[in-house]
Amino acid sequence: MPTILYLAWGRPQRPRANLIQTLHTVAALTSIGVSTRLYLPPVPRDLDLPGFLAAMGVRGPIDLRGTWSLHRRWGGWPFAVLHRAELGRARAVYTRVPELSLVLARARVAHFLEVHETGRLHTEHKIGPFVAACRSGLILGLVAISIAGRDALVEAGAPAGKVHVLPSGVDVDAFVSVPPLTIDDLAHPRALYAGRISYDRGLSLLEQIAAAGCPVHLVGLRDDDPRQAIADLRVSPPVAHAEVPALYAGAALALMPYQPELRHADSISPMKIFEAMAAGRLIIASDLPPLRELVTNGENGLLVAPDAPQAWLAAIDWVRNNPRAALAMAEAGRQRAVRFSWLARARGLCRLMGIAP
Repeated sequence: MPTILYLAWGRPQRPRANLIQTLHTVAALTSIGVSTRLYLPPVPRDLDLPGFLAAMGVRGPIDLRGTWSLHRRWGGWPFAVLHRAELGRARAVYTRVPELSLVLARARVAHFLEVHETGRLHTEHKIGPFVAACRSGLILGLVAISIAGRDALVEAGAPAGKVHVLPSGVDVDAFVSVPPLTIDDLAHPRALYAGRISYDRGLSLLEQIAAAGCPVHLVGLRDDDPRQAIADLRVSPPVAHAEVPALYAGAALALMPYQPELRHADSISPMKIFEAMAAGRLIIASDLPPLRELVTNGENGLLVAPDAPQAWLAAIDWVRNNPRAALAMAEAGRQRAVRFSWLARARGLCRLMGIAP
């Protein structure tokens, strides 16, 4: 019987950030000796699981099980019924899916919920049931991925003592092979944006930066396309997560131009920030409250108003003119990344769940 049952809705057929974070969290828990079973919706019968995990950057096997009873179309109820005994025997039940949390609460299964989009819960008027479940003890703890997210949950009525903060993480060792930056790299910077490509994630800014003569490489799924061809703007399809470190070999700057209208801009903890830190690249990010928790302006990166294109161009000009100072910031970020390893996150989860690794 595993110590932790982790329930998720991510699908290997479409491995997005939520599934990548889940896989690495489960792998880290497993690696520190906490047996963890991950349940997902049904996976393809011909899935090469070791190959899939390797492509996601997961080292070593994990207990991953796909089941029809977790298919989204059923809403989670069949799983709660069919696995009732298993859910009752586990030391801890954990999910980052609000819909599954409500099912578990209605089935009287005590559990932990990781909350990624506090704004959406407010907008959709759904935060009340989670606060009630937390107060009744059916949700044993709420895990926010940012301080801003925690504050929003407490403001909504969640007991402060039951709301914890655990940011996303990074496999620091995977980025050791990334070549270190040089002064010349920063005097003539090339920029990388790796993630979903959309206007609410700053595509317009990225276009303007490229049009001003700074080469920008966009890598990821496209929700929106650039409005026009720009010589210094290159767009590539997403790569397997294990290939992300190699992307940073060709870049000096990591751009994070999230816009306030992004649905979860009020509580994000982007893996790409930790990855850029671990790669030793200089981060230029939007000055949003959750990002201020990770990037200290002038210390381990630069923060810029998200809606001020000229300020972004000025920040890049500053890097060109001050490459030594920029290099010191990038190195400070690399050193800070160690605090956000997946192993550190796993140990934090164990502490809040009262489990000794």
